[in-house]
Amino acid sequence: MSRRFALATVIVVSVAVLAGPGRALTDRPADAGVDGEHIFAGVSYNGQSTYESCRWAVPETTYRLGVRAGLTTREWNGTTWHLYICERDEDSSLVWVPDISVEEVIESSHQMVRQQVPTLDWSISPAPERAVVLLPVWFWVPDVLWRPVSVTASVPTPRGAVTVTTTATPSSLRFEPGDSVGEAVECDGPGLAWSPLLPSFTQSECSYEYTRPSSLRSDDRFRARVEVIWQVRWRSNLGGTGRLPDMRTGRGVSLRVRELQAVAVR
Repeated sequence: MSRRFALATVIVVSVAVLAGPGRALTDRPADAGVDGEHIFAGVSYNGQSTYESCRWAVPETTYRLGVRAGLTTREWNGTTWHLYICERDEDSSLVWVPDISVEEVIESSHQMVRQQVPTLDWSISPAPERAVVLLPVWFWVPDVLWRPVSVTASVPTPRGAVTVTTTATPSSLRFEPGDSVGEAVECDGPGLAWSPLLPSFTQSECSYEYTRPSSLRSDDRFRARVEVIWQVRWRSNLGGTGRLPDMRTGRGVSLRVRELQAVAVR
């Protein structure tokens, strides 16, 4: 779906709080701002439309409204804006409405989801200073943190409200051992939390066995990394759905892996 709405159905992406007078627009499409007495509609992610109750009208005579006659379209940062009148109760105001595509709205909400997605706290066992060769290192994220993050962009238009909801869902956990020997391990879900109460035969897919000690490194450390991979999807109330590129959040961990020696006694 790579089309732009016609003028009669152009997207109005609402703002929760309008910028103060004199604030310049940014380089993002359909960002909010105020230019003198004229409001530029912008993106809002709170699910409430500033212009939900507007009765939209196309200005016929703009001179009386403080706009140079005939100036009802302008370009700003690569976006075309059309001038509308928002009438509410006994009040009316001029609003510049961005002519942006559905794809641009989806991408804008995708960027906001990326900002909202947290770096989940994860655990590792044994502790980073107590890892041992051939002893599985478990890693996991608490179940309570393993939950989706959603952002909804409110998109009222002269023909009714349109919404686009983008959701990032944690799907898998990835461990990069940093030993230059083994391959990264990726497992579905948050992993199994290790507990001394678990039976000794319990295994976890979210685990890795080091085959050599970190003492082979000059700093006696393996620089490992744990990441959460998020699947991202969008849907609109018009029936459209789709998949967006995965996101990754994570951080590194320094592991000291020891090699224990055993002496057999006859």
